[in-house]
Amino acid sequence: MVDNASTDGSDSIAAEAAERSEAVRLIRSPTNRGYAGAVNVGLAEARGAHVAVLNMDVVVSPGWLDPLVAFLEANPGGVVCPLILLESDPGRINAAGQNLHVTGLGFNRWLDEPRERAGSEPFPVSGLHGAAFLIGRQLFESIGGWYEGGFLYQEDVELSWLLRLAGREIHCVPASTVSHDYHLSMFPHKLFLLERNRWSMLLADTRARTRLVLSPLFALSELMLWGYCLLRGRQFLRAKLDSYRWVSGNRERIAERRRFVETLRRRPDRLVIRGLSWSYPVEQFVTLGRERGESKRNRIAS
Repeated sequence: MVDNASTDGSDSIAAEAAERSEAVRLIRSPTNRGYAGAVNVGLAEARGAHVAVLNMDVVVSPGWLDPLVAFLEANPGGVVCPLILLESDPGRINAAGQNLHVTGLGFNRWLDEPRERAGSEPFPVSGLHGAAFLIGRQLFESIGGWYEGGFLYQEDVELSWLLRLAGREIHCVPASTVSHDYHLSMFPHKLFLLERNRWSMLLADTRARTRLVLSPLFALSELMLWGYCLLRGRQFLRAKLDSYRWVSGNRERIAERRRFVETLRRRPDRLVIRGLSWSYPVEQFVTLGRERGESKRNRIAS
């Protein structure tokens, strides 16, 4: 268990759990490195063949890990996700992996659909879900761990895109289930982080010719996002604009990341994009568009 320099007293709860059980080991980070950074703190101490990553608001079901390990051992070199169910309604799906969009957006696969939709057999997905997944430790280390330059949000989309570039496959194994305290919601700082990280990823993980070919779709996505920000008000408009400013001010940082990504590349962009979604999940946009007032999930450290 990694404590990411928390200030809300949760570190004391973690310390008590570690004292009660030898199965729990508490590792403290002196600074808040974001979600991916906290995972890297744990990765540095990991010794097993596989690394299971769990968000702090996930509850696992009994035996959840066994089907994931069995799949990776039978199909080495990839990444697997459990079927993530909604904590508020375990009969419905939070995510069966992610659907990665060609414009760098990531959407929960089968959000709010019945559990039965996923069936019982493993199936390929275009993206992993950061709340819960299993990856080989050596593979994770070979790609430099989890890129933590974005601090929070979009990190699972970036990791999925990088894995696909490196020639790796991602699967969901519905025999393994976890529940997630999840609410589809948006607030200005979240939108800022999502958008700056999305464009940083696109500039680092795709080549200029690919971005030119996809520019009409990029323009459509930008139009939709600006329309959403206009609907939500001034703070959202400012957040979207600030994301452009951040990307512009961090060009060298993005260029350095691009050089590293190219060392891992095993697939051309056209093969990566071939497996991605070209459509938008309208129902998720509608849900976000109907949201008004302060988000219930606006709990973020600056």
